[in-house]
Parts: sequence; C-alpha cells; structure tokens
Amino acid sequence: MASKISLTEDPRYKAFVERYCFDPVRFCIEVVGITPTWQQVELLEEVANPGARVSVSSGHGTGKTNMFGLIGLWHLCVYAKSNCIITAPRLATVHDGVWKEFAGHHAAIKAGPHKWIGDYIKVEHEKVYIEGSKLDWWITAKTAPVGRPENIAGAHNKWLLWLCDEASGIPDENFGVIGGSLTDENNRMVLASQPTRTAGFFRETHHSMSRENGGPWVALTFNSEDSPLVSDQFILDKLLEYGGENSPEYQIKVQGKFPEFSDKYLLSRKMIERLVMPKVRAIADDEPYGNFLIIDVAAGVFRDKTVGTHMRVTGYGDRLDPNPRRADVIDIPIFTSSLDWQEVAGRAHDIAAGLSNCTVLVDVGGQGVQFAKMLEKLDTPNVIKVNWGNTNFLDRLKKRFVNQRAQCSVAAADAVKDGRITFTDKYKKELLDQGSRIPFFFDEKGRWQVMSKVDMKQKEGIPSPDLWDTICMAFLEDAHYITDESSGQYSADDRVKTARAAADEEFADA
Repeated sequence: MASKISLTEDPRYKAFVERYCFDPVRFCIEVVGITPTWQQVELLEEVANPGARVSVSSGHGTGKTNMFGLIGLWHLCVYAKSNCIITAPRLATVHDGVWKEFAGHHAAIKAGPHKWIGDYIKVEHEKVYIEGSKLDWWITAKTAPVGRPENIAGAHNKWLLWLCDEASGIPDENFGVIGGSLTDENNRMVLASQPTRTAGFFRETHHSMSRENGGPWVALTFNSEDSPLVSDQFILDKLLEYGGENSPEYQIKVQGKFPEFSDKYLLSRKMIERLVMPKVRAIADDEPYGNFLIIDVAAGVFRDKTVGTHMRVTGYGDRLDPNPRRADVIDIPIFTSSLDWQEVAGRAHDIAAGLSNCTVLVDVGGQGVQFAKMLEKLDTPNVIKVNWGNTNFLDRLKKRFVNQRAQCSVAAADAVKDGRITFTDKYKKELLDQGSRIPFFFDEKGRWQVMSKVDMKQKEGIPSPDLWDTICMAFLEDAHYITDESSGQYSADDRVKTARAAADEEFADA
C-alpha cells in the first residue's frame, strides 16, 4: 500500500520527477490522459519555466480552468514539499471551478498507467495534498476582501505556485502581497481571466508589464474563435447575443481582448435623438400592444423628480428572441419634484384608469414602496412592484448581468441601436441628457454592471436619470403587459402595407 512509505521513498518517484518536472505537456498527455489544445500547450510550455510569470486573457470555453487544475496537480506531483495557492475574488469561484477539475484529473490519473502516484494524492473539500504530508505538501485556496490583503500573506517556499483565477477582479493590493511571497527564483505565478477591466494589475500584465514592453510577464490571449473546443455555432450565437464583434461584451467574452471602449456610456445622444418623433414609430397604431405607466418616485438627495412615463409595448425578450420587445414612448404625464405623493398617486391612478388594461410598474426602492401602497389603496389595477436591484430569473441573464437594472438598461440600449423604440419629444433635453450618460463596466465574471446612482452623483457628477430609468424598466425580463382592447384592429397584411408605405415615404425624402 502507498501509505506504508512516503512518496519520496517510492522507488518509482525519482524517474517520474526526471521525466515530468519541466514538461507539463507530457504530464498532461501521459499521466492525466488529456491531449491539450494548441492554446493550452502554449500555456503549459510557459509554466514549465522556473520563475514563470504567465497571464492568460481568455474568452469562453477555451479550457483555462481545466488547465489550472492540471497545472496545480503537476506542480504537486513533481516538486517535493511544494505548495500551490489558488486565489480568486471569491472562494466559491475556486471550489466551483478549479476544485472540480482536481477531482476529475485525479480520477483520470488513478485510471491510467500512473495509478500508483494517484494513490498518494488526497483531494478534500478545502485541500489537495500528498498523503503523509498534509501540513507541508499541498494545494489550497485563499482569498482576501478589498482592504484586507494581509489575509493571503505568509506563504514562502522554494517550490511555490500561485494560480489566480478571475484575476481581473482581484484587488490590486492583493497582488502586492502575492508578489512579496515570491522570494525564490523557482516560484511561479499564473493569472487567468476574462479581460473585464480597462485598468489594474491584470491589464498591465498584458500591457506595461508584459515581456513585449520589457516586463516579466508572458501575456497570452485565448480567443474562443480559435479554440478547437468551441463550436462555430457557439460563436455565431454569441455574435448575435452580444451584438456583433465590435461590442465590448463580445471582445471580452469571446475574443479574450481588452475591450476597445469608445465611450464609457451605454449610448450617445445621436443614437437616441434619431428616434425622437420619427416618421415611422416603433409600434403602429393598428398593431396589438399593451400600455405601461412606469413610475420612478422622488426619494431624497439623489432623486429629485417623480416621473411617470406612458409607453406602448409589444413583444417579449431581447434581440435573441423571435419577437423582441418594442416600445413607443407616447407621453410623460408625470414629471414633478413635488413630495406630495398622495397628489401624485391620484394623478397616476387617473392616468392608468384612462388607458385600456394599463399595467403600472413602480420602482419600490426608497419611497416607491409607500407610493405603490397608495396606488393600491386607490384600487389602481395591475400595479407591479419592481425591485431592479435583484438578480434576474433566467440563467442566461444571470450570467450576463449583475442585476435586473443592468439587464433592462442594456436591453433598452440594444433597442435604441436596433431601432425598436421611439420617443415623444416631451422633455427631450432630459431624455437625451440622461439616456446618453449611463456609465457601465463589467465585473470580474464579465457581467454587465451599471454604475450605482450614488457613484454617478459622487464620482461623475451625474444626476439621477429618473426619466431614462422609467424607459429602461419596460425592458425588464418579467415586465408583462395586457393587450389594449382597442389595438390591433387591422390584419397583418394591412400592417405590412402600412409599413411599406411609410418606408417609401422615408426613401422619397432621402
């Protein structure tokens, strides 16, 4: 039994080390039984060098997490008394990702020709180690919250490897602590992430600190378009879902490129202005549609207006869906700084009562809760409470957006870009000012995030975009409507004829 002697005393171990200690590609193929892709080979060959500093910027599905698991086990097996520390913004990231790879690779080793060394490896929930050396020959996971980098301090070893997953989201001060532990010339450090930030340590390993610019870091880019692990259909799907190869989301999540932001805002004034009072509206009068009255309630220093917007809507979902949401902003009947919510609620009730099957959506953040209760006391029908700080319901949306605010803000921006929304010219200045100043960024998981209203005010000097918020809420994934009883009086053929006539008129003026 392997437990009777230590791994270093096993007569097979010396030859094993000589064969694999500087050849993780061979270890991958012969010990684990995996044939790596050309991108993975490139990573493994760079990691083989003692003192390696390797940074991987990667798109979807290229197998970087799989390689992290393999590199960790290779380092454990070939360097006696070695230590490997895996870090990420959240420990759950490590245990849900790399730890699963450890388990899978360990099982593969035990099923292969080197089963004997697999018998020495123990994979536990929080530690992978060599039997009999749990305290000094191991792989573990550590993380540190913002402002507490000392939580990951204290590691020193001749054979020390740091694997940093979702590195773009790791606080920069943590990298200072990690760098301070790399005191031996053999110590290695590997970073991998989607390139979600336009600043920070991870970005600089691909720019100012890269070997091309005289620094120590080998910068690799794993483009999903080039990976044999990623299907052509997947690429086509993402081109559609993310809005084309020039969209920052596609550049980050597929091409593994640091996005080329032309602006820090979701939309420009020109994009919105072309859709204010156009000759052809997003929804024709003879189409079936529903009525929304969407209300954002004034609530303190960052929100100085209560806004109620009447919109016609039709369709569901985003640009991926066969009948995506379209919207026509008909009127903005409430636009007031009054804090007399009882009076404003009465007005909102009367407006909703005058529209067929109107759905009233109320943002219940702040004073919105009380406002919604006032509407209910007035027996206003179809009042829907919206808390857009919550996460989305659909898994595919959870993977793309931090919360519902980000989801509907991006969906509204896509509708503007696609021409699926049109606007009244009422409060045009506020519409353009607000809609063209919505700052966005991506979190460490590559998900869209819209800057909080507090940060917009304090960091950017941007007032609360109350009017634009009401427009965005029409694109929430669960914003359902009831068809106006008077809409859709004509046939589909009639609507086609109307659309063609409008198009002819548009071309006639060109």
